[in-house]
Amino acid sequence: MGKKGLILIFIFFIILNIHIGAARYELGDRGQEVKQIQQYLYDIGYDVEIDGIFGHRTSEIVKNFQHNHGLKVDGIVGEETLAILEEMVKDITYIVQPGDTLSEIAVKHNITVKALKDFNQLKNDLIRIGQELKIPRTGIGGGEDGNVYTNIFHEVRPGDSLYLLARKYGVEIETIRLANNLRSDIIYVGQNLVIPHLKRDINQPFELKKGAFIWPVLGRISSGYGYRIHPIRGERHFHGGIDIAVPLGTPIRAAAAGTVVQSGYINGFGKTIVIDHGNGIQTLYAHNSRLLVRAGAQVNLGQVIALAGSTGTSTGSHLDFRIYKDSNTVNPLNYLP
Repeated sequence: MGKKGLILIFIFFIILNIHIGAARYELGDRGQEVKQIQQYLYDIGYDVEIDGIFGHRTSEIVKNFQHNHGLKVDGIVGEETLAILEEMVKDITYIVQPGDTLSEIAVKHNITVKALKDFNQLKNDLIRIGQELKIPRTGIGGGEDGNVYTNIFHEVRPGDSLYLLARKYGVEIETIRLANNLRSDIIYVGQNLVIPHLKRDINQPFELKKGAFIWPVLGRISSGYGYRIHPIRGERHFHGGIDIAVPLGTPIRAAAAGTVVQSGYINGFGKTIVIDHGNGIQTLYAHNSRLLVRAGAQVNLGQVIALAGSTGTSTGSHLDFRIYKDSNTVNPLNYLP
């Protein structure tokens, strides 16, 4: 056998060894590697049991993850799926800029001040320009009581107080203070607060009541719910939602947790997302410039799902936000904070 033939055989065995050693975890597998995958999925918000067993529940969650990230949906954690999972749970390095505070950095990265301090072993709130901070991508994650939290962003309005906000969102005043690095209970109009909020149990029926939703975006209400003169056609018609005027590209957030049942272009509405919250309740987000989640995706309360725009029948950048109960629209203002 010539030298060229030996080289080809050598290359073949290298490729074979790489293939054999490639990561591949699927239904029926067990072990520490499976447990690590489950931990990754849990850290980014999936309700998965970390038991080291690749069962049907884990397989379905992997399929959901693959669907949400444009991967081949087979429920198998191969190299590509694993690489994206690992990338999503990597810590971020942030360089402190002039004027930065721990509270502002925490808000930017959707974590609490306490989590940021603990992760970087900071004994006080002092930071310096050029300092490197590690930002955990897992956000606030699970509490010591085992509950899973997500962050709500609340802009302080006239009449707000920490006491009222704590009652509204069902958290302790101290939780809000810690999340925002507040030294006292004094807050001011226009201040943006992070509210650590318990995720709703997906098995609990969604109840349509005041405060059931958060604002998907903050802005001026340019058109309310009910009869109006159509801004383009000039005729009287019923408007089934509220229009919130915001600049092009403003992040639009899910008003409640649920399943995306539609993500695409709808005549008149333009680029639109519809989220099902169970119990016959859905929310619609229309006229977006860009859609960030696919149909079938599970979204959390406050998760960014789109960017505001003026697609469809529209006269300017805004969000048309609608709430449906059993296929009929209801006035969103009755159910927002």
